[in-house]
Amino acid sequence: MHYLIALISLFIPGLALAADADEMVALKKRVEILEQRNAELYHDLAEKKDAGRSTWISDHLSISGLLEVEAATERRRFKNGNTDSNSDLTLATAQLGLGIAVNESIGGDLILLFEEDEEGDDRVVVDEAAVNLGSGAWSGRIGRQYLPFGHFHSHFINDPLTLELGETRETALLAGYDGGSWNLSAFAFNGQADRDGGENHLDDFGLSLSLTPHENMEFGVSYLSDLADSDAQLADDYRKRVGGWSAYAEGVTGPLKLSGEILGADRRFDAADLDADDNGKGDRPLAWNLEAATDLSETVEIALRLEGSRELAETPETQYGAAISWSPYPHVSLSLEYLRGEYDRRFAALDAADSPMQTRDLVSSQLAIEF
Repeated sequence: MHYLIALISLFIPGLALAADADEMVALKKRVEILEQRNAELYHDLAEKKDAGRSTWISDHLSISGLLEVEAATERRRFKNGNTDSNSDLTLATAQLGLGIAVNESIGGDLILLFEEDEEGDDRVVVDEAAVNLGSGAWSGRIGRQYLPFGHFHSHFINDPLTLELGETRETALLAGYDGGSWNLSAFAFNGQADRDGGENHLDDFGLSLSLTPHENMEFGVSYLSDLADSDAQLADDYRKRVGGWSAYAEGVTGPLKLSGEILGADRRFDAADLDADDNGKGDRPLAWNLEAATDLSETVEIALRLEGSRELAETPETQYGAAISWSPYPHVSLSLEYLRGEYDRRFAALDAADSPMQTRDLVSSQLAIEF
């Protein structure tokens, strides 16, 4: 609960200033500038998946892409005093998207993605492929897609812990309604995780609601019927189904851009399904993230992050750091960040001597280009 109180308290100043006409004028000017030359290419998962300049190459087909090259070095310290370190240079993202427009009501998109991983599994995968439908305020999407569970707004290179727990990609049927200042979505799919001995059916679902009471403020909540279906792969076959919930808020007050999110399980997993600390009670994972950012100039942005988790294996209990992003040219971004993670020994990774990790220092840099 104290995480949620901290999240809400971030936005109390924004509520008081939302009606200020001068601030709204300044905000619009700031948005116009950032649209031309932003220090970042995207701020949340949806924007990243849509990243690119989307150039139309025919009346019915557009193309876009995103390249991210990252360098990182980390140092880990364990309870027994041992330390280790490593560094690497990776092609973090090579993304190519095709947009299809049949008419005003029917279209589609295909996104191919390459992400270099630690195992060296160099494969291009179909990240998303879906048919998009629209009629007035109603919309629909059928196919492989990232479901609107969680929001994952961030100004950092490394994903927030909320995304690591809640990101969900499935072949699904999604329907949405845009009410202007609010948006409601509902989706159904057949997830990878199922009850032990149960039948395999299209019985997973979720809901998402976002509210925009003012131009510089947005709130949202979402629900997923089976958290084991998220990409965190918490459990395969389980005895007890556990749902997930998420709440977020983001906005602008003065020169600050603020965002916060909390995401977690709605009850404990059965101990036979998920019990990383072996206490026999089962785990109830949760993650939260708070960020603040401001522009030093039209092309430079700095950001601060405070995040954490509970009962989530090999994930920091508390993590904090800073990032700076520079956009020397439109659609080009160079970023540098530092993160310090502190771990709960019950859920930390172990070294060769079975000693739990206590802290991690991570420095990352990224060059990103969208086209």
